[in-house]
Amino acid sequence: MFNSIRFGLTVAALTAFLAGPAQAISDTYRDLSARLVTDAEQQLLQQKAEGADNLLNLALTADPGNARAFLLKGKAQTALGNKDEGLRLVSVGLEIEPGDKEGLRLKGEYAAGLGRIEEAETALSRLRTICDAPCIVADELAQLIETARQPKKD
Repeated sequence: MFNSIRFGLTVAALTAFLAGPAQAISDTYRDLSARLVTDAEQQLLQQKAEGADNLLNLALTADPGNARAFLLKGKAQTALGNKDEGLRLVSVGLEIEPGDKEGLRLKGEYAAGLGRIEEAETALSRLRTICDAPCIVADELAQLIETARQPKKD
């Protein structure tokens, strides 16, 4: 019940903010978006992908340039079974923030899972370029890609 009240208040606040005159994204919108992203992260940790996805829709309405919101929305969509959409959303987040290590890892993981090995390798290459040596995240992604390359055994 508390979450539904909190969600309702958040929607009301967002509606009030958006009712104002059109202008560049203000700090208020960015702050609101960041708070919604934090709440969505908690929802994802609790394996509540649908709730997280709803919060992330609001976060992106408040600040369409929030790269973290796109990455998390990609995670939520993937958790909901929409793997192609998850990869697309992570890619959008990386267009905004191309050096995001988590985003590159997710892109590589999701692409490999969809059999898009070349796309996964591109993400791995970019990750290795920006990652300090040794880079465990890149090594894990490389292993995941190698596993995805191997033909499935029935």
